[in-house]
Amino acid sequence: MPRAKRLADRLMAPVTPKALRRALDEVTNGGCEILYVHSSLSSLGYVLGGSAVATAMLRDICANLFLPTHTYCYPPSPHEPAPVFDARTTLSGMGQLAETFRCRLGAIRSIHSTHSLAGEGPLAAEICAGHYECETPCGEGTPYSRLVHRGASALMLGVSFRYYTPFHTAECESDSAFAYETGMVDLLRFIDENGVLQERLRQRQNRFSPRFHEAGALLEQRGFVRRRPLGRSELLFVSDMSKVHEFLVERLRKIPDFLRSTCTSELV
Repeated sequence: MPRAKRLADRLMAPVTPKALRRALDEVTNGGCEILYVHSSLSSLGYVLGGSAVATAMLRDICANLFLPTHTYCYPPSPHEPAPVFDARTTLSGMGQLAETFRCRLGAIRSIHSTHSLAGEGPLAAEICAGHYECETPCGEGTPYSRLVHRGASALMLGVSFRYYTPFHTAECESDSAFAYETGMVDLLRFIDENGVLQERLRQRQNRFSPRFHEAGALLEQRGFVRRRPLGRSELLFVSDMSKVHEFLVERLRKIPDFLRSTCTSELV
């Protein structure tokens, strides 16, 4: 489809701030204490007010808001140094909403070269602290694990569960052999909270050929997910990530590769 036609289609039915707020209130049943969000505003169509308005509305429906701000600052080759990650300046690769959010006055960003997380609210500093000291990007002791075990809510805003990072948390905490890329250990570089350049050797999270989209459909079948259409896409909401995590860990301990496309077992 030509770019001009795509743009015209988006402008024909813009998502107004009122419509966005109504959808958020309905899918979350009036809001929540801790909210974790993956997003693609462009998937919804033309959102009036853009990422600034959307961010403000997300803050209104929760006491604590968190968005992944991944950067994947891996070494470009085994013989080259990794890019230096700086939580203050390194751009997020997770869309405009995440980039707008991490730049807000008062937002806190975890220090991690590949899987940083931004947060705002009373729990933000506690959740985001010490990320670079963790042995894994998403596993035990990381901000993602803290969110899961606190029973945070999750919102997929215009995206599917293909992008749900806490699937990795479940793989790590179930000790699945498929959680990491075999033989890949990276020397990651970052600026710590004191402005000092640091280096850490870390295993690389396995990002290849996941069955996350199919697993999301299974979660919906099991009643963990609420769905609400909005614009050209939809909102998917999980009220308690800890319950999803328990379900996933139990399944992964029985079928360690069930989130991978090479899995020979059925998801159900």
